[in-house]
Amino acid sequence: MIQFVCDGCGQQLKIGDEWSGKLGHCPYCGTNSRVPGYPRRTPKWKILARLLAAPFIVGLGYFLLFSIVDVWAGVYFLMGGMIWCVVMLGFCWVVTNVGTFLSCPREYRLWKKGGGDPWFDTLDPPFNNDPPSVRYFELYREKERMENEAIFGPPPPPPPDPSDRRMDDPNFL
Repeated sequence: MIQFVCDGCGQQLKIGDEWSGKLGHCPYCGTNSRVPGYPRRTPKWKILARLLAAPFIVGLGYFLLFSIVDVWAGVYFLMGGMIWCVVMLGFCWVVTNVGTFLSCPREYRLWKKGGGDPWFDTLDPPFNNDPPSVRYFELYREKERMENEAIFGPPPPPPPDPSDRRMDDPNFL
């Protein structure tokens, strides 16, 4: 459960974790407030399953076609095609991640910090249905922080912790 304060009435609200990063409707005043937390992403295993489903279906069709002549020829064709797809997907993932890291390491680290992956996030629907606000959340947040810092200057240092004060400090009490 996520607890947050309504922007409209200040009422303390609780909502499920699946609402993280989305707009929540206040039952007291009717205001739509953004629920704090990272937005939910499509799991990587689900994207991979979608990617491998299309070649598997095509391979299954070829398997049925070849199995009329020879069952083992269809099996070998299907297995070879699936292994080729997995190797190519892995190669594309490595090239995209290494290329992104080498070309812009700061953005790459931000991308990873936000739970993203350059290759998975650049896939279009139907493979990855996440909106851009979810895919590039950490990059947007860092861009906003830099724009605010350019306008207002660097943030002030945090106040000293009161528990760090010593007895000989003249401002102890």
